[in-house]
Amino acid sequence: MRNRRQCSYCRLKKCFDIKMRKDWIRTDEERRLRQLKNLYKQQKHLNKLSLDEQQSVINFSLVLRKKKRIKSLITKQLIEDHTISKIESIYPISTFAIHRNLSDDDRFILNNIINAYKLGADQADYSHFNRCTSSTTLVQFLNDESIMYESLIYFYKQIPEFKTYDLNDRILLIKCNVTKTIHLHHIIVENFQEIECMSEHISRWISQNFHEQMFKIRRKFYCFMKYPLILKITLIIFIFSMNLSIPYPNSQFSNYKNKYKLYESQNFYISLLWRYLNYLFNEYETIRLIHFIVTQILHYQTLMNTMDEIINKNDYQNEFNPLMQSV
Repeated sequence: MRNRRQCSYCRLKKCFDIKMRKDWIRTDEERRLRQLKNLYKQQKHLNKLSLDEQQSVINFSLVLRKKKRIKSLITKQLIEDHTISKIESIYPISTFAIHRNLSDDDRFILNNIINAYKLGADQADYSHFNRCTSSTTLVQFLNDESIMYESLIYFYKQIPEFKTYDLNDRILLIKCNVTKTIHLHHIIVENFQEIECMSEHISRWISQNFHEQMFKIRRKFYCFMKYPLILKITLIIFIFSMNLSIPYPNSQFSNYKNKYKLYESQNFYISLLWRYLNYLFNEYETIRLIHFIVTQILHYQTLMNTMDEIINKNDYQNEFNPLMQSV
């Protein structure tokens, strides 16, 4: 021990020598509150809290004389001042998650995403699943799928950043990425429910193994059933990807004109997803979920590449309607 400051006895003795009262010694709850206040000071420039919210934390007394009331006072104050409308955290604020609070700007953007997606989802229709029979071909099914693609594209057209891009860039983003994300759109629109009637048809059109892998990926995403907004943000992130797939060789668009803006937009929504996940879960779980999402998207991409090979091998391309030909 190098000095008296590291000695608990010396520190306490000094306190009593200057007539400090015993009941001024902080309890565990008071130390927690002190840490919370310090953490708030460090993070307040990142968390755009309202003046009322800031004052509620600043005004907490570091030493509460009535020990029996301290727990109820802290819990009551925090719950009252940090109740979130529309989006609820699965972690209570008392777990020192104040740095994971969503700012007003974040809430505004997330609500806009919810509203924009609803506009697209309202146009979705997957009733063609039930119309499939043993005579339905893969081409017929994919042509009927165009309404689902149209509804997803309509959602993308509501994203402010997407609307500002050059027309050629928007077309290329849709051509290269929408097929790789359409399954997430299906999962959300179908309310995370199994479409059992499709298993027989997919096995017949492609293979039993293909069907099993596709539905395995689909079921893995059911872990987001309680928080579908995670998948809606994911849809936006991947539409801005320039490397998710290789453009078709015969495409007249070989390069994006606004690469920097695309990276900027994608990074913005990745950061938004990071903050939202940290709001819902702890940091370890957030990292694990992001890794999970990326891995499953890439896995699904390999399945779509397999389907493309079958389509090209059987020369189905000319039988598709214009939208399905383009994607």
